[in-house]
Amino acid sequence: MPIISLSASDFDPKHRILAFQDAAASICKLEICPTDPLGFQSTTDIAVLTDAVLASTTHSQCTALRTSALAANETDNILIHVPFQEGFSITQQGGFDVDCGVGSIYVDPNEIPGAAQFTKDSAHIFYISIPRHALADAISSADAQLRRSIEMTPHWRMLIGYAKNLHECYSSMSPEEVRFCTQHLHDLARMAFTNGRRVEETHQGRGVQAAWLTRLKADIEEQLTNPELSLNAVAARHRISPRYARALFAADRTTFRDYVRQRRMTLAHRMLGDLRYGHRTISDIAMATGFGDLSWFNASYRQLYGMTPSETRVQSIQADKSVAQE
Repeated sequence: MPIISLSASDFDPKHRILAFQDAAASICKLEICPTDPLGFQSTTDIAVLTDAVLASTTHSQCTALRTSALAANETDNILIHVPFQEGFSITQQGGFDVDCGVGSIYVDPNEIPGAAQFTKDSAHIFYISIPRHALADAISSADAQLRRSIEMTPHWRMLIGYAKNLHECYSSMSPEEVRFCTQHLHDLARMAFTNGRRVEETHQGRGVQAAWLTRLKADIEEQLTNPELSLNAVAARHRISPRYARALFAADRTTFRDYVRQRRMTLAHRMLGDLRYGHRTISDIAMATGFGDLSWFNASYRQLYGMTPSETRVQSIQADKSVAQE
C-alpha cells in the first residue's frame, strides 16, 4: 500500500512555503506558520488504513493551526499526538493551555479548532487518528481524556509500538493485511483508553442508549431534507450534549454525518427510480433531499450504488417500459 509523503523540500524554493501551506491545508487540514520561513523544513509520511490514519512528522519550529474553517471539514475522529523527539504546547477551543513532552500523549478531538506550537528544531511527532465508532464501548473513557496531556502507560506503549511498526511496514502490506492489522489497532486503542479494563454496558445502559438513539434518528427523519440539519441542532432539541449524541452514533458503529448521508441517499435513490419525479433534474433532487453540494452528491451516490444518478433514472425508465410491453 502506498505511503503519502509531504515534504517542504519538494516545492519550488521561490514559492516553497506557500505551496507547502496549501498542500498541508488540503492533506492534513492544518495551517502551518513557520517561525523561520527561509529555513523551514518539514516531512510527513502518511499511511491511510481502513478506519485509521497513521502519520510520522518531523519539522522545524512552527505553529500548526486548525482554524474553524478547517475543523469544519474534519472527520469525527480522535487524534492521538505522540512526541518522539521534542514536545509541543497546544490550546484547543474549550480547553486549557497544555504542554506535552516526550513520554506523554495528547488526545485531540479532531473537529475542534486549536493551535499547537513547536518551539524546538527537529521535532518528531507521531499521530494516530481513529474514528469514534471504532472505539465502541471505550468512547466514554476516550472523551474523558480529551484535550489533556496523558502520561504514557504500558497499554499506551503497546498501542504506539504497534502503530509505529504498522506505519513502517505499511508500504509492503496487502489491503487484506492492512484491514486485519487495523482491527488489532482498534483493540489496542480501546485497551489504552480504558487502561486495560474491560468496558461492558449493563442491560439498562444499553436500553437507555438505544432509546436515545431511536429518538435522535426519528428527529433526523423529520428534518432529513433540511440542509441546515446538524448534530448540534439535533442534540440541542433533545437537551443532550453534542458529545453524547456523537457517542450514541459511535456505539451504533457509525457517525451522525454518515447516517444522515445514508438516509438522504436512500431518499434520493427512491426519487430517481420513481417516474413521478422524472420531470425534476438531478440537481433539483439533490437539493430537495438535503444535499447542498452537487459534485459531492454525485460522487457519494456513485460510491454507494455503483452508478450515477442519471444511470439510475435511465435504468428505471427501461424497467418501466419492459413492464408496459409485457
